[in-house]
Parts: sequence; C-alpha cells; structure tokens
Amino acid sequence: MAVRPPDDVLDAVAAAMQPARSVQVGLRWAPREQWHVTLQFLGPLARLAPVVDGLAAAVGDRSAFSLRLGGAGAFPKPGRARVVWIGAASGGNSLVALAGAVAGALGPVGYEAEAKPFHPHLTVARLKVPGDVGAVLGALGSEGVGEAFTCSEIVLYESRLSPQGSTYSVLERFPLRNA
Repeated sequence: MAVRPPDDVLDAVAAAMQPARSVQVGLRWAPREQWHVTLQFLGPLARLAPVVDGLAAAVGDRSAFSLRLGGAGAFPKPGRARVVWIGAASGGNSLVALAGAVAGALGPVGYEAEAKPFHPHLTVARLKVPGDVGAVLGALGSEGVGEAFTCSEIVLYESRLSPQGSTYSVLERFPLRNA
C-alpha cells in the first residue's frame, strides 16, 4: 500500500540522487520503478477481498492533499544506516493520517501496522552492512525535491522478490476524494 509520485517528481528525485551516487560506494541504489512512499507493508495476502474492502473504506472519505518530497535521512540513524531515504518536505502530516487510516482498516482483517511510528519516506538506497551515510545525506540535501503534487490515490502493490530485486505490479488503485 503506497503513494507513487508522478513522473516529473521522480525525474527530480533521480536528479537529486546524481551527486550522492558518487559520494559513497557500497550502497545499493533503488531503481526508479521501486520508488514509492509505503503506507503499510502487508506481506503475503491470504485473501485479497477483505484487504480491498478495508482499504476502500479507509480512503473513501479522505480528501486528496498536496505533498512535496524533500529532506534526506537514514534508518535507523545516519551513523549506522541500513536505509537512505527522501522524506516529505510538506504534506507529511497528511501522509501520517492516511497511513493511520490504512492501519485502522487493515488491523481487523489481520494486517497490523508496525509498532514504530510511521515516518513518511521514499527509499533511495540500502546498505547490506550498516554504515555512516552522512556524506550521502549531505549530497542529497535538506531542500525540497521536485514540485509539490496532489496525492490523489493510493496503490496496492504486489511485490515479487528475485535475485535482481523486487518488482512491483498494481493490484488495485484507491482514489482519494477531490478536495
């Protein structure tokens, strides 16, 4: 379950990543087709229908909102990172509320949200061995990335793992109400 930014924003993410790519080796940069803001990871679906029904109910009365990516960070922390990401420069509170609605709808059908607070982000790189990514974060910067866009839908993806990485296919789209 995720938000996928439009192509022009993904172009801006790619441009922002260029300087960072030469700063540090050992990072596995996520390919463009994997870029999205995950609202909740579900894992294998036992049955699709209850998930679709729950998500439709969760987003049915939610309004579209403005979102802008920006501000680099790392999980669990920059000095010992496993994941490098670009966050939400604006619209983050709306993403948090949307993720809460998704979690509230999916919990009763067996998909509990993570115990950690939701932090909106788009993963751009991973490290097999935790490392210091301070220079990478500096190259990515703290400014906004691309233009603000209207978050008008959430997407339920199916993820398939392979030796080349994950591939995603759309199972269902859930539009948000026009503001």
